[in-house]
Amino acid sequence: MRSYQAKRACFCLLAGSLFCTPSVSAEQPTPLIEFVDGFPMALEKKTRDASYNELFTGGDVSAYFNVRVSEFLPTAILPSRPGVMPLAHNPMPEIGAVKAPMMEVSKLKGSLTLDQFLQQADFAQAFLVVHKGEIVYEKYPRLRPEDHHLWMSCAKPMASLVIDQLISEGKIDENAPITKYLTDFKGTDWDGVTTRDVMDMASGMDLEDTTESRFEPDNIARRVYESEFGFENETRGVESLRDVLRSTPKKTEPGLAFHYASGLTQMLVILAEAVEGERWAQIFDRRVWSKVGAEGVLQIHLTPDGIAAAHGLVSSNLRDFARFGMLYTPSWDKTAVEKVVSDAILKRIREEVRSHEFMMAGFDGPVFADRVGTEDFIANSRQWDLIWPDGDMMKFGLMGQGLYVSPARDLVIVYFNVNNEDLSAHRFVRPIATSGLFEPEQRLQNTD
Repeated sequence: MRSYQAKRACFCLLAGSLFCTPSVSAEQPTPLIEFVDGFPMALEKKTRDASYNELFTGGDVSAYFNVRVSEFLPTAILPSRPGVMPLAHNPMPEIGAVKAPMMEVSKLKGSLTLDQFLQQADFAQAFLVVHKGEIVYEKYPRLRPEDHHLWMSCAKPMASLVIDQLISEGKIDENAPITKYLTDFKGTDWDGVTTRDVMDMASGMDLEDTTESRFEPDNIARRVYESEFGFENETRGVESLRDVLRSTPKKTEPGLAFHYASGLTQMLVILAEAVEGERWAQIFDRRVWSKVGAEGVLQIHLTPDGIAAAHGLVSSNLRDFARFGMLYTPSWDKTAVEKVVSDAILKRIREEVRSHEFMMAGFDGPVFADRVGTEDFIANSRQWDLIWPDGDMMKFGLMGQGLYVSPARDLVIVYFNVNNEDLSAHRFVRPIATSGLFEPEQRLQNTD
């Protein structure tokens, strides 16, 4: 994106949280079904010149940017080095009969089955369920299976996985101040903030993503996104991302509450680069993606100076999105040639979880509860948004992207959407997981 307005569009889109309210009315969006086979040239130009308000509406410009971001930003391409490891199919049509209540803001009222939702929700693009390494439910009502699509903030666990690997190898002490490794941050308010605090978004730093923070020129959250794209802050001029992060003031003591901030994910990116002496995309490729038998390439989108926007701008097709989730399940070997999520890492994510009170004390806890339609989770953990008592894990992404992993059930659910208000797709994941369809004895009956 070349224009100032277009750059502003990028930074706001990166935020990952879903609370930005457009200040202008959105045009009636074109039905997504009309874009399945391509976009008109006029929409490409409109997207290139878009303001951030237009990108946030979840309309036509959002639909274009979600699947064509590599046309606008430098992109690291990570191929499948082992070659494709195809996923078997074992259809379970009964998944489509699972019901969930729609959100209050939804135009779709009452409770719908998943099949009904995918048919009626004009913003729903694709939905995939993988059980024991087999595709058991797959629908693409408004997207082609091979299309790349932004993961948005569902990409954040990619960053924490790399850090957890470095912790397991003894290269990072998660309970030591992060300034032990980022020495140029010593003497700033980051002193005393541990890597664990950053992983859990419990830093206490004034970096939180909120509706207001993205529109306040002096707010750190806004300045983070501006600096990532090299354009001027209204009062400070052009800043570097590292300098902006270094200038972050302390708001509260670490560990008191969950405060969602994409800037914290970027702290993990620069931490990994400092420890390994490599760019983050290369680190992730070497440590993770080079082991995965993906169907397509993984696209990691970069700022102009090469910083991986690992907090949201990552693209792949839906099956390869699911393959990332499968790395956390017992069926990792159905999609990878090497185990990259160790038992120790999985245990830290699922068992070293902070309290429910910690989660709900922040701005996002109650909002996340509304998204899934339940408050029976424990808290967030290590860049995952929700962890349940049964060990299931959930990550949300801007405009309705979703990643749900149930290691105990050997289950992965992923989906793509284009909507900024109606996030009812999130309401289906727990009902699907707890439907009884994926308990060992029930699944045995289904395969007889």
